[in-house]
Amino acid sequence: MTVILSRPFQSFHIDSLSKRWAAVLLLLFAWGVSFWFLFAPPGDPDFSQLMYWYEDLMEAEDYMAYYSAHPFENVFTSANLLYLLSMGVYFSVMYLIGLFYFVLHVCDLRQVSVSKAPGIYFTRIWWLVLYSASVLVPALILFSVFPFAFMVMIPAFYARPGLVMFDKKDAYTATMLSSVKTRGHKLSIFVELSIISLLYTILHVIVYNVLNSGSIGFCLVESFLRGYFALVLARNMSMRFHMITVFHEE
Repeated sequence: MTVILSRPFQSFHIDSLSKRWAAVLLLLFAWGVSFWFLFAPPGDPDFSQLMYWYEDLMEAEDYMAYYSAHPFENVFTSANLLYLLSMGVYFSVMYLIGLFYFVLHVCDLRQVSVSKAPGIYFTRIWWLVLYSASVLVPALILFSVFPFAFMVMIPAFYARPGLVMFDKKDAYTATMLSSVKTRGHKLSIFVELSIISLLYTILHVIVYNVLNSGSIGFCLVESFLRGYFALVLARNMSMRFHMITVFHEE
């Protein structure tokens, strides 16, 4: 239990790399990307009219008559769509930043020269990008129908990035192999992620209640939290991947 409780908190030492400056640069980059998205997001992030429209639609006696009188296009604009697309780009960039930190940390743990990290990353990252793009729609459908599926899916696929990056597996093989290698680890991974998520939620609520939403101060602090916790999650994943691979090798 001590190990389970200590690992999430070790994940917060994101500057504990042989090349500390790399962690600082990644944090600053993630911070800047998050600030840009929060402070000046492309498109329109206001979906209140859509929510009102949906509530009225559910209460209408004749759905088709209401829809004909109040078209969907009137409440969901191209600016709303642009915002959703930009949100997808934002999360993708944050994911890629986290993966680069993942590679750096695993190189440290495996005593591989950090100078090899960019080569490992840019050579193998395309497998994950293509795989993620191919399963994006099915994953969204799955999570919309079964919103708690991520509680099982994420721990099962926790070793996938490392298997692609360092063991040179293709993304589909790595996905299946990750489910096997994380056997006996899934519960502890879930506990660690829950602790990290809880800490982020607490800090987010504090920031949201102390600072005015949409203000520069709020965007600066909230964007820092997002960037920092993206690296925290990447560090937790790299620590777990190293432990799993060492365990299986032994």
